[in-house]
Amino acid sequence: MRQSTLDKIDRIRNALTRQIDAAEPGEKLPTVKTLMRAHRTAQRTVEQALKPFLDEGRLRAQPGLGLIVADPGSGDTEQWEGDLLVLYRISDSRLARSVLQEMEQRLKARGCSVLQIGYSSEEQAVALLGRLGRFKACLIQIHFEVMSIELLAELQRHARAIIVDGVSATGIDADAIGTNWREALSIAFRTLQDKGHQRIGFLTSGHEARQIAMARREFELLCRWLPDPNAGRLIAMDRLPGATQIGDITEALGPLRDENGKLPFTALIAWGIVEGFMLERALTDLGQTIGDELSVLLLGSTDFPSEHVRRFDVIGNSHREKLDLFEKIITERIAMSGAAPTVHYLPIGHIVHGSVVSPETD
Repeated sequence: MRQSTLDKIDRIRNALTRQIDAAEPGEKLPTVKTLMRAHRTAQRTVEQALKPFLDEGRLRAQPGLGLIVADPGSGDTEQWEGDLLVLYRISDSRLARSVLQEMEQRLKARGCSVLQIGYSSEEQAVALLGRLGRFKACLIQIHFEVMSIELLAELQRHARAIIVDGVSATGIDADAIGTNWREALSIAFRTLQDKGHQRIGFLTSGHEARQIAMARREFELLCRWLPDPNAGRLIAMDRLPGATQIGDITEALGPLRDENGKLPFTALIAWGIVEGFMLERALTDLGQTIGDELSVLLLGSTDFPSEHVRRFDVIGNSHREKLDLFEKIITERIAMSGAAPTVHYLPIGHIVHGSVVSPETD
């Protein structure tokens, strides 16, 4: 953190200390926006300055009321509506739902209160938050969509700590937990090369979310190291990960077949297909023999059977390790412990089920 920012935090804290000492319990102090204007600084700087006063119970922050001086003699501390708010964008992904259901069960077993709320648009999410009080922590699942400044600001008003499922949103003073899919893709590409494949396809989403777009770019860069740089084939579908159907796969791959029904690659990397039976069915409908004729390598959860259906080799994170890390970080944030918020990348694993073999000819 820059010294100028630290100096501003000190100045704001000194000013607040004087105001709190001179104020009566229940008296309102300047709002965050007023402090931002008065000290010509960002919201994040003001929030960092406020944190010790809120943590010590000298101030209370209430939505719609602003900053209120607490009564130190009456145990007048911040009032919480609950321990954890789970806010999630509604999606078709079974894996996404599984994460939320499992986390609710684990935290309730620890005695924590949990409220889950789904939304279909950011406008709806902001409106829903406006009806709620303040929570010790919020787990938000945005499912690759962009998080607007407006939604982030609303979350910060209603939660002391924010935990994001996925690493699409970073640098926002929140914990982000997820997989570096560029790393997983690179391992998959190298694995296929080591098996002798020189013509490789990548079936993925065409969405512009940062993680997805960066994976597509990574694939195009990796293809430059193939003997024929044009031998890589990027196939982008107009679907978010988790929403892909059998018809989407057949429509994307079908037109690529030659007059003999063969695809222009001997190996396929697939990402975003969370129901493995759909990929197996689509390839079968297209006349592709998995393993013998076409090697297939999934990017996904190594221990979530509905993804790999014990049929496809898979490279990615462990679902169990992901849940364990979520539980650890969330309980730390509820208890106001642990290190500063950061990005938590999950380890990458590789499980073999027999769908990748060496090509007979290339």
